[in-house]
Order: sequence, then C-alpha cells, then structure tokens
Amino acid sequence: MTGARAAVAPIRGRARTLALAALLLATFLDLMYVTLLNVVLPSIEHDLAASPSRLQWMLSGYTLALAVGIISGARLGDLRGHKIVFLFGLLGFVAASAWCALSPTADWLVAARVMQGAFAAAMLPQVLTQIQLMYEPAERGGPIAAFSSLSGVAATVGPIFGPVLMAWDLGGLGWRLVFWLNVPVGLACAWAAARYLPASRVPGAPRLDPIGVALSAVGLFLVLYPLISVSDGSGWPAWIWASLSAGILVFGLFLWQQSRRGRAGKAPILEVSLFRFRSVSAGLGVQLLFFVPVMGFFLVFMLFLQNGLGLAPVNAGLVMLPWSILVAVFAAISAIVLVPRIGRGAVQIGLALLTAALVLVALTGATFTGAVNWWLLMTGVVIGGAGMGMVVAPLAQLTLSDVPVLKAGTASALFNSVTQVAASLGVAVIGVALAQKRW
Repeated sequence: MTGARAAVAPIRGRARTLALAALLLATFLDLMYVTLLNVVLPSIEHDLAASPSRLQWMLSGYTLALAVGIISGARLGDLRGHKIVFLFGLLGFVAASAWCALSPTADWLVAARVMQGAFAAAMLPQVLTQIQLMYEPAERGGPIAAFSSLSGVAATVGPIFGPVLMAWDLGGLGWRLVFWLNVPVGLACAWAAARYLPASRVPGAPRLDPIGVALSAVGLFLVLYPLISVSDGSGWPAWIWASLSAGILVFGLFLWQQSRRGRAGKAPILEVSLFRFRSVSAGLGVQLLFFVPVMGFFLVFMLFLQNGLGLAPVNAGLVMLPWSILVAVFAAISAIVLVPRIGRGAVQIGLALLTAALVLVALTGATFTGAVNWWLLMTGVVIGGAGMGMVVAPLAQLTLSDVPVLKAGTASALFNSVTQVAASLGVAVIGVALAQKRW
C-alpha cells in the first residue's frame, strides 16, 4: 500500500490468525476456480447445450471483468476503506456464485461469471493491503509466502476437487454443486472478515477515473468479443476486423488519455511512466506471452481429455495432477533456491521447459488415432508443471524489482491486470483454433 494510512488498532493472536485465514481462503476460492472450471466445462456444455463461444465466455468473461476492474478496485479500497470494499466484493462474489448455480441457460451462466469477476476485482486488491496492516514488516514473510503459494495449491486442488464434487452429485446438482460450494465458504469468510479485519483507508487517496475505466473496458471488449465469437464457426466477416481495428484505436486513445492525465497531475488508472522501468516493461511482456498460451492450453487440454479420450472428469483431473503438484514444488524451488543464484535465468529455464512440454502434448494430439501415447503425454504434463512453477514464482518479484516503493502498489495492480487480460486473450485466441473442431 502506498502513501499514509489511517491508524488502526493492532490485532494479535487468534483474532489475527482468523482474519488472515479469511483473506487467504477468499483468495483461494478465486484461484481454484481457474482450473476447476476447466474440468467441469464439458458437463456444462452437455447440460446447457452451450456453444464453444459460450464456454469460452464462461472463462474469459470472468477474467475480463476482473482485469478491467482490479486497478479501480484497489483505488476504491483506498477511498472507501479496505475492509468495507473487501466485504462488498466477497459478498457480491458469493451472490454471483449462487446465480451461477441457478443459471438455466448458458447465457445466464456467462452473465453470472462476469458478475463474479467484477466483484472479485473489488475483493482481491484488498488482500495484500490487509496483510500489510495486520503485520509489521518483520512479520510479513510468512503471510506473504502463504499468499504467494496459493496459486500452486489452488491449481493442485481444482482439477481434483471439481470432479469429486460432481461424482458426489449431492441432490443431483452435478456441476452446479461446484458453484454452490462458494456460498457457505464465502459467508464464513465474510463473518470472520467482518469480525476481525481492521478498518482502514488511505487519507487523500486519488479519485477514480471513470473515463479511463470506460476506455479500457470498451477496448478490451472490442478486441475479445470478435475473437470469442468466431469460435462458433461463423467465419471472419467484415465486422470482426472492424471491431478488432476499433479496439486497437480505443486502446491507443486510452494510453493517450492516461498519459495526458498523468502530466496534468491527476492520478491515472494506468501510470504510463511505469513502462520506463526496464523490469516492468520486460516482465509484463513475459507475463503476456506466458499466460496467453498456458490458459488456452488448459482449455483445450481438458476438453481433449474428456471429449477426445472419453475420460471421466475425475480421471481427467488425475491426469493433470502431476502438473499441478509440480507447479507448487518447482515454484518453491525456483523462489528459494534458483532465483537467489541465477536471477531471471530461472524464468528463462522455466519457459524453455514449458515450451518443450507444450510441443510434446501437441504431438500427442496430432498423432492421436484412437490409442493415445500416454508416455509421451504424461512426460509433457510433468515437464510442463515444472516449467510453469519455475516461471510463476519469481516473475512478479523480478517485474517489480526496479519500481520505487511509492509506486509498488500501482505496479502490482498493473501486473495483476495484465495477468487477467492475458488469461482472457489466451482463452479467446486459442479458442479460435477450435472453431471447426468438435471432439
């Protein structure tokens, strides 16, 4: 958190532990559903007769809303209070989860997922801020390490937990039970947060930039919507190219507006000056190039395992289990052992391993004639998990290494936004390749 902060009463012992648990569990719910939803998509496709484009919107609609809103969510926490905005986002996330579970059609589910992403954009930026409030600098190592490890743990749990819930099929709910789970867990987190989290806000925090928010949202929509729409096999009509061109123009206008706002002494959503730092420009480029293929791969691979190979959701999750476990293991190895010794070389090695893994899995699919080469496929899964783990752990740290302390919060929000935009692009762009393919 940048700038001064309002004084808060310190909390210790059991109260602080429960407050931290609420923060981490709420974050875990968000991260887990990235991999969990990939596993249950085929069931949703069958139950709701969802088209390929609707399936992609169930994934990218969430990440798009989160990407658009996360920086504004951080600013809103500074303005209105981090605890209040966290609770608002969490309770909204719970309500949207219930909406997902009750959705009668694919379009309703897409709309509910967008609402989930919008509320998550208010909730997630407050987590690290609250950790900073509750812990002195010398005490933050453990809580921040726990927060950083959530992505690996969630990736491990998601592909297994989703199919287990579906196999349980409580009350015949099927895939809907996956979303109903958020309701009691989210309400428990909200109770603990309301009771134990300290109240705080940043005095003199800059106000929101509604024009910037609108331009960024419109630009993202104009680029992503046509890419996702062509996944239903409609071809490439003229409006697709017109929308993509308009999106690029709107993004250019957004960058100009943000730069002009910064020169005028007003707080922009996107501080263009951050790109002057070499670590930021290079790190964000790597982040974009990394998450686009990886998120697209998860979508395609889970559909291939279930629709192509005929695996049950639980078995498909088990195939991905080595990947998920190795992400967590090699994330720890990369952060603790490799980065202090070879710095960004750890990321470079991880990217090389991930590239090799994607090639191996692609060869498996290309040569698939009814009898899959499991040795080749599982080798790709193992190498891919190790490579991804070596990238995700140090990338944020290396990206922010040149950024002054006073700009660290804004730079962190920018990093998270690029992650979500890349995830949306990955699902959209890779999904175009599936336009004519039905397993």
